Amino acid sequence: MSLLRKGKAMALTIYIGEADQWHGTPLYVAIVQLLRDAGCAGATVTRAVAGYGAGARLHEEGGWRWSSDAPIVISVVDAPYRIQRLLPRLQEMLSGGLMTTQEVEVLKYTHARPRGLSSKLTVQQVMETSLTTVELDTPVATVVDLLLDAPFRALPVVDSQQHLKGLISTGDLIRAGVLPMRRGLLRTARELDSSTARAVETPLEQGKQSDLTAQDVMNTQVRTVEPTMQVKEAAQIMLETGLRRLPVVESDGTLRGMVTRADLLQLIVTSPLISSQESRGTQPLRRSAPLNNLPPQQQPVGQYLNPDVATVSSEALLGDVIDALLVSPLKRVVVVDAEGRVAGIISDVDILAQMQAEARPGLLQMLSNWARGKPGHVPTGALQTHTGKARVAADIMNRDVIMVSETTTVQETIERMISTGRKVLPVVDEQKRLQGIVGRTDLLRILLEES
Repeated sequence: MSLLRKGKAMALTIYIGEADQWHGTPLYVAIVQLLRDAGCAGATVTRAVAGYGAGARLHEEGGWRWSSDAPIVISVVDAPYRIQRLLPRLQEMLSGGLMTTQEVEVLKYTHARPRGLSSKLTVQQVMETSLTTVELDTPVATVVDLLLDAPFRALPVVDSQQHLKGLISTGDLIRAGVLPMRRGLLRTARELDSSTARAVETPLEQGKQSDLTAQDVMNTQVRTVEPTMQVKEAAQIMLETGLRRLPVVESDGTLRGMVTRADLLQLIVTSPLISSQESRGTQPLRRSAPLNNLPPQQQPVGQYLNPDVATVSSEALLGDVIDALLVSPLKRVVVVDAEGRVAGIISDVDILAQMQAEARPGLLQMLSNWARGKPGHVPTGALQTHTGKARVAADIMNRDVIMVSETTTVQETIERMISTGRKVLPVVDEQKRLQGIVGRTDLLRILLEES
């Protein structure tokens, strides 16, 4: 069963009779079992107290008589692709009755608990089952096209029996010399001026012309989980390994789905404790005493923030901004004013988009060298004479910063992160002075702790 995401969904309503059968089983029971096995988010069966359909008739003696064949209504709300996939099978099962669909808007759907991750929820209840996969002999050009345009960041590689053989990420393609840099930069560069587009299209086309296949570039050292594993165990694996996603496979290696940090955060549950051990890529978090024994989801997020943030001043020269960005593990820096208030945020995409056109190819080359692990200091000072109006941080920063107050509750922070699609959020005080950041891994750690 997969959790619904906020946004567009489809509502399926099925009207049948209580006496309807499917291979000796009440039809409504068989339908609910089918929906459950297919991973639907949920289904509700309602028995009507009265009603009639196309085949109903009024008894001769007059008045109403209760029937043992009462109307049954089955209601389902789920992702459109999942319901569309089930419609042919459901139509086959219905010998009579009515089935309707309509588009709906999911405002909120959670499995909130007072504290801690549930010991009953399993990975198959939160995993994503609609996956795009490639086979071992898929040309690398096809892999590149899929990953550049897809909403997902990892492509499973399977054999003809759907057994998982490996994963391919953009990082794997960069290490194989197929992609020159991460896809966010590639996407932006291709939409800018023609010279910038050529600066990435040329190496990209060269990489796509390679004779490599998915088997040649995939990562075979893949950590997996089984569908029946508790979500707590999956979260622990993510924290211990630093992985952002885990393929879900059966004991025979058959791929069933994928579970990510976002899937676990979707549960919107927290805990009052936090691990004192540092995980890969994350510094120790600052915490203070709990307030009035409030449940953790109502505690202020300021207790769990990470104070180690890469920052630059509004007047920092562009070369200094680039240097700070290249060594930032978050691939972004926060811009603060003289009083420490958050003024904006800068990513490599922001710099590329705001720079003067003639300076962009040089920046892309630097970032490409850095992505491929070439050693040495990046000589960004040479850019200063070619950047036009974009000379300091204030010229290129994104001023539309999604941030939270240190008094914002943990649950509200998770909901803000999920709804905006952000991976990290700056945390500020009442005067908007930067106090630290909180990321998905930080919040996942809170979710994991015992109640």
